[in-house]
Amino acid sequence: MIDLHMVEIMHMQHKMSTESKLIRGLVLDHGGRHSDLPSSLENCYILCLNVSLEYEKTEVHSGFFWSSAEQREKLIASERQFTDDKVQKIVELKRKLCTPENKKNFIVVNQKGIDPPSLEILARDGIVGIRRCKKRNGERIPLACGGRQLNSIEDMTEEDLGFANKVYEQVLGDDKYTFIEGVENPFSCSILIKGPNDYSIA
Repeated sequence: MIDLHMVEIMHMQHKMSTESKLIRGLVLDHGGRHSDLPSSLENCYILCLNVSLEYEKTEVHSGFFWSSAEQREKLIASERQFTDDKVQKIVELKRKLCTPENKKNFIVVNQKGIDPPSLEILARDGIVGIRRCKKRNGERIPLACGGRQLNSIEDMTEEDLGFANKVYEQVLGDDKYTFIEGVENPFSCSILIKGPNDYSIA
């Protein structure tokens, strides 16, 4: 029985309509956010998250009057550290699983935000961070790649991760797409409908 909710139909205004195809995997309608990373990777672990990786100015503290600027700086530094520690846990898992010998790569797809300093820490270890993915893509990625969507960074293991043979970006006009292909036993897929204009796509 096929769950049709898990078949994504994507429209792409591009080239000829004969290029429409079935992707045994997923197409996300956005890309990574760090320019120094390669746009195509093979043998990829995929960590699917629903965890904020951004420093958020908490509402609670906004009503306080600071006795000193130093006190305020300390609080901001500790909150930044809290975010950095979460990102560091991802980096540690990646280092454990991806070695120069096995040539595996690591991709994080997060439903919540990843702020620029967090993206920077990930990129330094060659990890692609994709943020603000749609809720339904958060559901689809584990169905396509295996693993599960995590709401916490604690106690992550290899079993929690999905895997894809190839993950690559395509830029069309102003839009960036991420293709996740070559998955073992997909329960979710994308049908890509391409056409030079809206009329042929319809």
